[in-house]
Amino acid sequence: IGREKAKSIALSHAGVKESAASRLSVEKDYDDGRIEYSVEFNANGKEYDYEIHGESGKILDYDVEVEDRD
Repeated sequence: IGREKAKSIALSHAGVKESAASRLSVEKDYDDGRIEYSVEFNANGKEYDYEIHGESGKILDYDVEVEDRD
């Protein structure tokens, strides 16, 4: 699917526009012989972390945490 599509899937699922996301990163990885994309970003006081299947674009896992503001 490519990095841009993986990023788009994660942002869309989170309901976040790219312009509102900070510390956005997309990494391509291989897990059990399959391509996955790890998409991480911060927005609206939360940290988002997505794992997206590299061929189907299916969200395999995601996590949302409130940012620690010490």
